[in-house]
Amino acid sequence: MSIVEKKPTVEGPLTTVEATGTPADSRRWWVLIVVSFAEFMVGLDATVVNVMTPKLQTAFHMSPTGLQWVMSVYVLLFGGLMLLGGRLTDVLSRRTVLMTGLALFTVGSFLAGVAHSESQLLWARALQGIAAAGVSPAALSILVTSFPNPKERTKAFGIWGTVVGVSAALGTLLGGAIITIGWRWAFYLNIPIGVALLIAAPFLISGARPSGARPQSDILGAITSTLGLLSLVFGITCTTTRGWGDGLTLGSFAAAVVLLGLFVMIELRSVAPLLPMHLFRRRTLVSAGLGQLLTAGVMLPTFFMLPLFMQSVQHYTPMRTGLAYIPTSLAMIIFAGVVSKLIPKTGPMVLYVFGTVLLIVMIVLMLGAKPDSNYWTLMMPVTALLGVGLLFCLIPTPVVGTFEATPADAGTTSALLNSATQVGGAFGLAVAATTVQSRAAQLMAHGVQPGEALTQALHRGFAVLLIWAGLSLVTGLIGFRGLKPSEEAVAKAMAPAA
Repeated sequence: MSIVEKKPTVEGPLTTVEATGTPADSRRWWVLIVVSFAEFMVGLDATVVNVMTPKLQTAFHMSPTGLQWVMSVYVLLFGGLMLLGGRLTDVLSRRTVLMTGLALFTVGSFLAGVAHSESQLLWARALQGIAAAGVSPAALSILVTSFPNPKERTKAFGIWGTVVGVSAALGTLLGGAIITIGWRWAFYLNIPIGVALLIAAPFLISGARPSGARPQSDILGAITSTLGLLSLVFGITCTTTRGWGDGLTLGSFAAAVVLLGLFVMIELRSVAPLLPMHLFRRRTLVSAGLGQLLTAGVMLPTFFMLPLFMQSVQHYTPMRTGLAYIPTSLAMIIFAGVVSKLIPKTGPMVLYVFGTVLLIVMIVLMLGAKPDSNYWTLMMPVTALLGVGLLFCLIPTPVVGTFEATPADAGTTSALLNSATQVGGAFGLAVAATTVQSRAAQLMAHGVQPGEALTQALHRGFAVLLIWAGLSLVTGLIGFRGLKPSEEAVAKAMAPAA
């Protein structure tokens, strides 16, 4: 029988030496509140826009492809620059990156609230996306360093994960309530939160710069990759109004190829690449990245098209639209813990495939949607299937993606999976919105009434999502096959790496 000497706890005015021997800031639980509210604000703004799209369409006379840019420009810049944001936290003070991101996000929210044209709104959303790419990784990095004790860190991550889940689940519900007052207030709400966090951060979060060797920023890699993705999405949307053979369309696709090619060359030659190319040799990471990308390619277009159907076809109010998403929120709350516990028992493939099948059933139901469809027979099962299907797909993917990760590349792997979600959502949304607009315009040109034309156009949009869901199903069956992670591996994957 061995005797383990318990390390004494030495308390000071600001720090406590934990059982690990690592000093922990006594303000750490206040720090958790600050970074959780920061992440809540960023996550909420990614989903609250879903409910306001019909209002924006009326206010600015925007087309479906114009509306998708309100969401796409945010998620593309958020996902495209997230790796750079994470790198900057290793180069600069974490507090500096967080506060800069919060300041830019607050300004972007104000500009979005006062926007009086489509272009002004899009520039404001772009600023929000750039800011979010700094806020999210900085907040996570601060959270990790503030809780050196493994048990406390696990508890902190649990609270953090709950906040992230609630912000995603309640975005549409809160959005419906706020937009009933006025859509601009959905952006104005961020201003007092942002100001309060900016006041609290200097008092609670250490401003110390990271010690040790600092990697290069690789700003050029971040710029070329992000501009390449934006050019690709812009080219897709141009096909609706200009056609495939138009000079602007072809130029956008050509620019995307050149910029993304430059990004790969930069990463291959960089001493400290944002995206080490050797990671793509891992089947687990490639499969999980595709899973995240394809699932998000179904998720974001669905959140875009459902409010259009409910508000523009069935004439739901924004508040009723938000309430219609209650099954989605309940599904996420009820099944989140269940899925995590099932992964070691069944393996990720069974759960991911099951979730994809549920999403396919949801799409098939929407293919039969009619303007007079009843909520209880259509929207209730659709929103419930959406919530459960997304959980069964999105929870196993980080487990698969980090299965072969090492301590040296765990943070990059996690950031890559997050970026795949944002990029996949933007691509899926661009394709679906372009399909809906072209089909609606074609039908109305032949004399079909607007409500019926939009319904049929949405049918075409959901039919496109069947392709994404089919590819997702193949990814799960092939890429996730044979994996059986332990409970420790699942717990490690569930705690975000920084």
